[in-house]
Amino acid sequence: MRNRSASSTERRGTGSGRRSSSARYENMRQEGSYRGGDRQSGRRMMEDERARMRRRAKKRKRRRQRRIVLGVISLAVLFLVGWAVYGFLNHRRETKKQEFLKAGIEKLEQESYEEAISRLDEALQWSKGKVGEFETTVLLYRAEAEFRLEDYSAAQNTYQILCDTDAENTEYKKGVAYCMVKKGEYNEALALGVIDGYVCNLKAVEQMNAGEYDVALEWIEKGKAAGDSPQDLMFNEAVAWENKGDFAKALELFEAYAAQYGTDENVEHELTFLRSRQGSTSADAEAIDSSGAEGEIGQDNMDATEDPGSSETSGAEESSTDPETSKAAEAA
Repeated sequence: MRNRSASSTERRGTGSGRRSSSARYENMRQEGSYRGGDRQSGRRMMEDERARMRRRAKKRKRRRQRRIVLGVISLAVLFLVGWAVYGFLNHRRETKKQEFLKAGIEKLEQESYEEAISRLDEALQWSKGKVGEFETTVLLYRAEAEFRLEDYSAAQNTYQILCDTDAENTEYKKGVAYCMVKKGEYNEALALGVIDGYVCNLKAVEQMNAGEYDVALEWIEKGKAAGDSPQDLMFNEAVAWENKGDFAKALELFEAYAAQYGTDENVEHELTFLRSRQGSTSADAEAIDSSGAEGEIGQDNMDATEDPGSSETSGAEESSTDPETSKAAEAA
């Protein structure tokens, strides 16, 4: 009995062991399925996380794009506003510049030279120190006003500013040279090499006033070689020979002068006088025409030559002694 019970018990134990193994297997299978479910859940979670990251990246990208677009729009608006402000200020500046220039020219024409210079300086203040076409025009008018005001140093300085911008411009150099002449700086004016004939003519006039006619004729020859102021030089050459008593030579020169430049009252008077004195000597000339008409005519011309603004100055002399006026008008 005891042995049978033991075997039964063993068999039962064996059956329980089998059941336990099956249970363990089932548990393991279930646990494996759970683990597989966990892996699937993990993959889903990772995919969900990646999707969320992509969505966040897209949102950040869209925000960046919006910021860029807004920045571009803001810059465009600022640029347009700045351009509009600049255009307004530039238009205002140009308007003011032209107004001051016009006022300066009007004052110059009215011979209010100091006021003209003041208006022209105001026009230059709107130019920010640059020298362009507008500024060149203003400076030419200012130089003319200073020259007419007889402030030759100031006029020379203004012409020098123009020379600094265009060193090869002959008209600017002439302006400087004329100012030097007015200041008595003949050698400095001659060194510029632009109005040599004009300067030589003035030197000839000085020598004739001193009675040094031979020296005057030397200066006239130098002036003729220079090429400018030929009309004044020819007239004064005839006057010099007349005062030397060589009436035939003087008549020849005055006739050539009349043929080339025409006649006026002075030239006709000279021609009449000299034709009536053909064959006379220098001593005879001193005894005739006690009024000294011939000397006065020559002196009148010399005085006109010394004063470029004189109403007695011939047309050619006017153009040679005051070119800055015509130049300024052309530039305007």
